[in-house]
Amino acid sequence: MKKVLISIILVLLPFTSISAELAIVDIDYLIKVSKKGKNIQKDLKVKNDKVFEDFSLKEKKLKEREDNIKSKKNVLSESDYKKEVSKFTDEVKKYNINKKKTIGALNKEKNQKIAELLKEINSILIEYSKKNDISTLLDKKNVIITKSENDITQKILKILDN
Repeated sequence: MKKVLISIILVLLPFTSISAELAIVDIDYLIKVSKKGKNIQKDLKVKNDKVFEDFSLKEKKLKEREDNIKSKKNVLSESDYKKEVSKFTDEVKKYNINKKKTIGALNKEKNQKIAELLKEINSILIEYSKKNDISTLLDKKNVIITKSENDITQKILKILDN
């Protein structure tokens, strides 16, 4: 019985000291709510809206052109009609390639800006953990349950926004 009690104390003793060295932070929240994160989201939304508006206009013009070509089917000779269809098909292919490149560039820019913000958050977390003797930091989405005192998200947000 004594051995069991001592074993339980020895097992639980390290966990009490770990809780003081453990902190959690909600990285997704910092990205969404911080001033820098909001600016990134706002800039990207403006660019996305502009690009997709341009795509919409171009698609509308392509659709009108397609309808125009279809309406000429009975008027044009078969070879002229095939030439028109071929030109239109090439134009659609070029449009799709351009659209894919543009969307890829937007995604790359988004990933790059978020990565820069994450680097800044990481450096803040490292500095904060050194100052406050925190040995382990976990992202909140990977934690099932913890004490609310272990959550340092708001403290990090204040540092990030200054």
